[in-house]
Amino acid sequence: MEIPSASTTNLTEMPSAERTSETSHLVSANNNSKPSYLNILSNICALLFTGIIFYCCFKNGVSLFSFHPTLMSLGWLIFMTSAVNAVTPGDLATEWMPIRLRSARHWVLQLVALLFVFIAFFVILSNKIINDKEHFKSLHGKFGLASFIFMICTSFGGLGALYSLKLKEYLAPIYTKLVHASFGLVTFCLGTITIILGTFSAWWSFGEILRYTCLVLVLLIMLLTVLRPSLKIYFRLKERLGYSNN
Repeated sequence: MEIPSASTTNLTEMPSAERTSETSHLVSANNNSKPSYLNILSNICALLFTGIIFYCCFKNGVSLFSFHPTLMSLGWLIFMTSAVNAVTPGDLATEWMPIRLRSARHWVLQLVALLFVFIAFFVILSNKIINDKEHFKSLHGKFGLASFIFMICTSFGGLGALYSLKLKEYLAPIYTKLVHASFGLVTFCLGTITIILGTFSAWWSFGEILRYTCLVLVLLIMLLTVLRPSLKIYFRLKERLGYSNN
């Protein structure tokens, strides 16, 4: 998932409505954004949650299932969160980087996240088959399948955002990126909800304190990660609609 970024190349090829200042993009071309500590807090929460999940999954030994929650936590809450933050203005880790480098960092982290989620998905499928259990019957399983499908669709949508200038005959680049960013945030929220449901599934046997600690941590991660990108999408969409009405 990539938040639309500014580009200083080929702008003369764009329609006049799109050939405006960097305000038509979701990441400003300059680095004057105020550093946001929300991303740091989100990363700390993600590390704490992942540590708890590793403890719960391996405290009584190692099994095939142990790798499902751990890999999902790494994929969704560590790498995917960092991928979103990479193209969010004000991120302390990437604020110094040029826009193209931020975008490259986003893609690399997103691909790593996809790899972890894919492996975790096939781990649980294999575990179900081995133990002769039904697939996607619980609410956690249904949300997991939905988030997996959304993740694949959003990833393909990222290619459209990457080559948005070449698709400008069909849809203005800013709208291509806005659609991709919006679906990406929905996908991320589906994934975090799935993780929350996993802590309320029959698998959880680690006490109520840890359960609700995990709930608070994941909710904080979701809120802190999507808040700034969601506001950017809203203001950019409002701005573009304003242009259309002029």
